Amino acid sequence: MSRNSKVRRDARKKQAGKRPVTRAAAPAAMHAQLSADGRVIGGVQWRDGEWVMVLGGKDLAGTDSAAMAMAMLRHVAAVRESDGQAVGLMQSIALREAATREAELEGKSLEEFLAQLEAERLERKQADAS
Repeated sequence: MSRNSKVRRDARKKQAGKRPVTRAAAPAAMHAQLSADGRVIGGVQWRDGEWVMVLGGKDLAGTDSAAMAMAMLRHVAAVRESDGQAVGLMQSIALREAATREAELEGKSLEEFLAQLEAERLERKQADAS
């Protein structure tokens, strides 16, 4: 090691400047959980300003609509139940309230709005099939 190595190292550090402090992101809050056989198989999280649908540990879709997130999760639950798998669905108050506000803006109850979203999904499916 040369006598100048510390001088060069200090010069590089000074030239690089201060690095910004980085902190680990806060864990995303789970606002809905879909469970089967006593284990969580999916859910909805609030992350980076949007509702994110997670199934099998993988992010599937993100939306700014809480009602759409609920509709997607209910659809997955219905598909699992039609396959004969008992499914439990838990939703947070925050998710339900956000979805209810969206429904009220449309002049509907939450259940009516979710039914409308499901009908739109079926229409898109039929249009894609033709």
